[in-house]
Amino acid sequence: MVRINGRMAADSENVNFLELACLFKIGPDTTLERFGGMINASVFDAANITGGLKQKGFIDFTAYYPGPNSIALADAGKKLKEDAEAKSAEPLDHLDEEILAQMSGGKRYPAELQGTLNVRPKDMAFRIYKLFKQNYVSYELKSGSVELMLTEQGFLKAKAPTQAPVQAPAQGQQQAQTQQAQTPGASARQAPAPPHAEAAAPGSGNGNDLNRMGEEIKLHGKPHTKRNLAVAILVIVVLLLIAYYYGML
Repeated sequence: MVRINGRMAADSENVNFLELACLFKIGPDTTLERFGGMINASVFDAANITGGLKQKGFIDFTAYYPGPNSIALADAGKKLKEDAEAKSAEPLDHLDEEILAQMSGGKRYPAELQGTLNVRPKDMAFRIYKLFKQNYVSYELKSGSVELMLTEQGFLKAKAPTQAPVQAPAQGQQQAQTQQAQTPGASARQAPAPPHAEAAAPGSGNGNDLNRMGEEIKLHGKPHTKRNLAVAILVIVVLLLIAYYYGML
């Protein structure tokens, strides 16, 4: 703690999630005598928590006997709540997802997460509060401590990375089918010609040849017929002349 102009400066970097959660429980009418019931803690545990918040400069409270004694947020406490609210609106990143993964593996307390991930208490407090505000995590204050639990949304989010590789082959196969569908030339080159196509080609050629031959026969048939008729007539004339010659004799 450092004194500035006779006042105790707040130790804003040395705050954990339990203290941050307790700050959000303090309202305009909160009293020191009822604070233990609000955080589900005994009088002794509540006194330890409020004493720590007072020492760090986050709250102020009166000390009248027999009470009641009011609790009020100091400027440092209000600033801490504003910073936590601003951080809670940010999207999740790798560290947030790692916290969810650790919780799905059995971690239930902020101190366990902090020790495993080696993160500062304040940073861990802001991260857990962000997960709480975005409905990935819930928490319960009891007996001077805080216990964390995954929500259904948080559990599904924590398990999502392990399911991604299983879907990768199906996506790769789908992409391959899409690429093959987009290259019709390759399919056309690989597709064999239908069997009946080859059989139809010779048949169509034979038909054309026969038609062409028939036309040639028709064209050349008439000259041959005329020539044969002329020869026959010539032969008959020769025979008649011979018969006539011998008749004259």
